[in-house]
Amino acid sequence: MIRQRKEAVQAMWKEAEKLKEEAEKLRSDYENRLKVWEEEKKRAREELEEELRVQRAKLIAENQKALELERERNKVLEEKRKRDLEIETQAKALQLGARFVARFFSNLASEEVEKKLIALCLSKLRSLPAETLELIRRSMERESVDKGVVKSVFPIGEEVKRGLKETISQIVEKDLPLDFDQDPKLLAGIRIIIGSWIVRASIEDELEFFTEAENDKIKLSL
Repeated sequence: MIRQRKEAVQAMWKEAEKLKEEAEKLRSDYENRLKVWEEEKKRAREELEEELRVQRAKLIAENQKALELERERNKVLEEKRKRDLEIETQAKALQLGARFVARFFSNLASEEVEKKLIALCLSKLRSLPAETLELIRRSMERESVDKGVVKSVFPIGEEVKRGLKETISQIVEKDLPLDFDQDPKLLAGIRIIIGSWIVRASIEDELEFFTEAENDKIKLSL
């Protein structure tokens, strides 16, 4: 009887020891898992913080770049505005100067000045190179030109008309009728129009050429 009770107590003690070992193992496993979970949480938090830091740095860089681009764009627009204003101001000044020069030359313009300009024009026409003459003749054929127009400020004398007709006929290689018109806008000189070929030998044309050339210089300098 005593022996049986002793054996039962020992069995219960072994069972209790076993349960204690299992409980210790469970507690140790739980603590290990808890430690691993904490480490994983810490690592995940650090990774999240690093990702947020990278994203913030990226956003700051993008915003900085956008601001720099906007500043550069505004700078370019401001420079263009100043350049356009300067071109406009210089163009207006040039136009005023051209009008002053036009008024000055209109006071000097005379029939005598016009005769000299016509004589100079005839001299230039008679010395045109062969290549230019060929281009003019091809243009005449292509456009089927059958008449020309000569504009002047003052009436052109018959002798000068004959000189113009002879010179132009030699250039186009045919007897081309010419209409002679008066145009006070030329100030002095002549303008010969034969299809798309235009000969400009007047004060107005020279002023216009000067104004356009100066405008081109202004644009190139800016």
